[in-house]
Amino acid sequence: MSALAVAAVAAAGVAASPSAAQAQQSEAMSGAAGWSVVAGLGHFVYDEPGVAGHRIWFGVQAVKAPGGSTYGQFLYRHELPDGTPVGQGRADVTCLKVTGNVAVFTAIVPKGQGNVKNHGYYVKIIDGGSEPDQIVDAQAQNGTERPPTHCIDPETELPPDVPQRPRYPVLIGGYAVHG
Repeated sequence: MSALAVAAVAAAGVAASPSAAQAQQSEAMSGAAGWSVVAGLGHFVYDEPGVAGHRIWFGVQAVKAPGGSTYGQFLYRHELPDGTPVGQGRADVTCLKVTGNVAVFTAIVPKGQGNVKNHGYYVKIIDGGSEPDQIVDAQAQNGTERPPTHCIDPETELPPDVPQRPRYPVLIGGYAVHG
């Protein structure tokens, strides 16, 4: 099966919340061929000091082939509590690890896109099945060097000087995770 075919199935998950049919199709492909897949679109709200009430939308379509190659896109939108956009754009998924119902991936904003430079997203999605999904995120922002492109679990693998990242329930939308 080609990477384009797998990416097309993953893309369907970003267009709308994953349906049972999409999840079954992704699960069958990933299990049979050794592919890992995460796809979906979700919304959550930060409750941390300085960003309490900020609304975050993340969309992802990513696959990891049996040989280790990762393909995918990550879409983001950050809004103030009143709905005013703070930032939005896309990033390239550079790494994907799937274990059971948990996907950890890294997405890097391409050079020259928007007003951010050397910006990386490190995301963990827990597919809740019939319960709400959960998401954990961390970011590397506007440094002088390109951020790490390998998978970093934002709950367990951050440097010691970075505070623990909270899990947020996905309020609208959802994600399908298969490995």
